Amino acid sequence: MRFAFGDIIVDVEQVKITKKGEHLECEPRVFELLLFFCQRPLEAISREELVNTVWQGRIVSDAAVNRAIGELRKLIEDTPSSPQWIKTVSKVGYRFTVSPTQEDAETNSENTTDSFAENPSLLLDNNGHKESRTETQAIAINPKRKNIAVLLLISISFLTLTLVALWGTFPIVKQTKPLAKHQLQVIQRKPLTSITGSAFNPAYHQANQQLVYLYRASSDDYAQVHLQINNGARSALTQDSFYYTDVVFGSGNLVYASRLNNLQDRHCEMVQIDTVSQQVTSLFKCGINVVTQLAFDSHKQRLLYQSRPSISEPYSIHAWQIDTGRKQQITHPKQFGNNLGDYTFSLSRDNRYLSVIEYDADNKDTMKLIDLGDNQLLQTHPFIDDVFGLMWRSDTELLASNSDGLFIFDITKQQLTPIEHSDQFARLAAGKNDQAILTERSQIRMNIVSYPITVEATSVEEVSVEEARADSASLNNTVVKTDTITPLTASSGINQTPVLGNQSNIMAFISDRSGERNIYIKDGKSTLIQTAFKGEIKHISAMAWTHNDKYLIASINSQLFRYSINDQRWQAIAESFAQVHHVAASENAILFSAEIDNKWNIWQLPIDAQGNINQDTASQLTTKGGYSVQADNQTLYFSKFNHPGLFQLNLNVSTENLNDEVAEKVLIDDFPIAAWRHWQLKGDYIYYLLGKEYLSLNLTNNEIKPLHHFSGRAPSDCNLAVQRNFLACDRIELSQSNIWQLTLSH
Repeated sequence: MRFAFGDIIVDVEQVKITKKGEHLECEPRVFELLLFFCQRPLEAISREELVNTVWQGRIVSDAAVNRAIGELRKLIEDTPSSPQWIKTVSKVGYRFTVSPTQEDAETNSENTTDSFAENPSLLLDNNGHKESRTETQAIAINPKRKNIAVLLLISISFLTLTLVALWGTFPIVKQTKPLAKHQLQVIQRKPLTSITGSAFNPAYHQANQQLVYLYRASSDDYAQVHLQINNGARSALTQDSFYYTDVVFGSGNLVYASRLNNLQDRHCEMVQIDTVSQQVTSLFKCGINVVTQLAFDSHKQRLLYQSRPSISEPYSIHAWQIDTGRKQQITHPKQFGNNLGDYTFSLSRDNRYLSVIEYDADNKDTMKLIDLGDNQLLQTHPFIDDVFGLMWRSDTELLASNSDGLFIFDITKQQLTPIEHSDQFARLAAGKNDQAILTERSQIRMNIVSYPITVEATSVEEVSVEEARADSASLNNTVVKTDTITPLTASSGINQTPVLGNQSNIMAFISDRSGERNIYIKDGKSTLIQTAFKGEIKHISAMAWTHNDKYLIASINSQLFRYSINDQRWQAIAESFAQVHHVAASENAILFSAEIDNKWNIWQLPIDAQGNINQDTASQLTTKGGYSVQADNQTLYFSKFNHPGLFQLNLNVSTENLNDEVAEKVLIDDFPIAAWRHWQLKGDYIYYLLGKEYLSLNLTNNEIKPLHHFSGRAPSDCNLAVQRNFLACDRIELSQSNIWQLTLSH
């Protein structure tokens, strides 16, 4: 069977599209989409129907549908921006504008070739057919000019396979560019695990034909170490109260793993596990606030791992000698600002060399090649940014993955070449043979919900749980469900970082529902505004509403911007500051933290009654450090980049006396550095999240009261409504992944 319209022929049997006699390469999903349109011509088809039919009911984001439609238009339209064949139907979906003719296919046409022979991967998906991956923990996804708090979130997201974050886009389908036949390509995809929950961080032992990986049944569970033998039988090697972060095979029946005591304190410990007896032996402490990757050097019988002295210092690679317990630092990353340092690495197959990716704030990240005989640096080379996976394919070739796809690096030529542009590649590990690699494919869905709270009697009138739920429901304009959680967003993608207004429940949040990360605004009437930021949004560090809710302030790509509700446009402000992180607003000023000379401090820009800003009047408020900030007219409240605690500073003290210890005081001495975004000032109270408890601190008498306990995983971000009667928080609704083996061939 063939469908024909215009100069295009869709051959069903040969899974082939030709235009003007030329064969068009495309993804299987794009072909299925076009075939569905041909079978349903001239109808207005909803996105829901497309998902149910073309995606067979799988959970996919709006971004996935947008991208597939975009790729199909690029394929068949002469002018994709002004499509002839596939029209958008407002508030419905899409319509195929032509009724194609149907004819029998010519099975032996001289001008056709077998698509499956050209691209065997067309046959593969979750059930043996090609299927694209939803976003994994790399989620996330480390943007350039990272700050230490963002990096910590990315690390925790890496652990929980959730927020990569926080800082990346989460499309299910991403553009795949066809490669020439002589180039290395993925020819087969096969799942090695098929379980409910999340399986990640795989390691395979070719001699024993065993697979170890981390597994958790839900996003609320702690990851444990599992073993799977060649026949598919699997067992849990650990079942304890620790959160395991990586695992690798050692000698004989031993595996080595890193684990955290919990996700709040994050005390790291290295352990040895006997796969036969399942005995777990503690080896040594590997740091605090450390999420480490492991490798086993079989030649020298030692473990390689990442570590750092503190959360505000860069990672470096260390070695621990198994027989003697001797520790050695192997790499020495650059020491500047909030540098992440050596954030991923791979040991060569002969254990002679170490390839390391070092973060660079202003340029491409750097690949460093190190001789492990004397720990000497052999070469450096600009690399891809935000590497998820890194592994040696041969003695002279490295494979690397990030959100853009899979790449190969020739060490001798110092040449980096893409293999496949796709979002199907996460962390990489050696597979069952030299042509196979392991990676993870996962799905994640996150939305914003409200949790009602009953506040203590303050200047704000006390409200009931029912009133709190009604207030949050009015923001969503939906009927409140019988449980205590009310949805504020409903999307199959990633919706996160809610920020509520100061005078109303207007809400700004970050979402990838359009296919790219963007900032959305939703008012109490459920009007949804997609803010039109000019240029690519690489990362968003923080957002805040001005006192009157007329402007949204945001740190985008480490620079400061203001969005006007009335004009619906963005404006760059404080343009002389290139490293801006946290933002806030008081009644008469915009507050922000900025890094200058490798020091983070708090600055302010005055705002007049009309909302005008004098960009030449930025003034420095702190000199001894400042990272996240809130303020009233008299007092500045802030956290610091490299010191725990929440601080207060009397703004009535002159700048000449800023170094006076009386001016700056510690308000909460055990406030974690990593909690910089988990607090806010409202009236005479500071509200903050500590572990799974949301607390209030009365500034008049220093009394601390619990407001809400999160029974499951604590949210990444919460924001308290102006009435102080409900919390808007992000909530993971779906998080699952499995281990896949990919076969590469020329």
